[in-house]
Amino acid sequence: AAHGIRTSGFNLPDWEESAAGYHAMLASLFRVTPPTALIIDEVPLFSAAQQFLAGRNLRVPEHVSLVSSDADASFLWSQPAITHINWHYQPIIRRVVQWANHVSKGRVDREQTLFPAQLVSGGTIGPVWKGSSISIP
Repeated sequence: AAHGIRTSGFNLPDWEESAAGYHAMLASLFRVTPPTALIIDEVPLFSAAQQFLAGRNLRVPEHVSLVSSDADASFLWSQPAITHINWHYQPIIRRVVQWANHVSKGRVDREQTLFPAQLVSGGTIGPVWKGSSISIP
């Protein structure tokens, strides 16, 4: 908002956590003004989104760019390669354990911690993204 970018539920939609809820949310996104890119959290949801798009004859990356927020061994078998974000879980697990310890002792812990990540470019992003420089802290 500070940079003049308006966001809404379209940018980060809320959905009922079920297969039916997920597909209903995807259908609502593509009903009026389809998104040009989806960044999907969790590999099973990424696969479900791929099937949703294929079922509507939407091609990746020609119609929609797809990025997975996680790496997965199954991506090695994909052609084109799946664009994904590579990051290490151990520092996050350590931070969660530290937070839980603080909370268990009654200490307020609202420290924000950033973890390094790398965008692994694959064939699931369209030409607009390929020309961009994306930096993830």
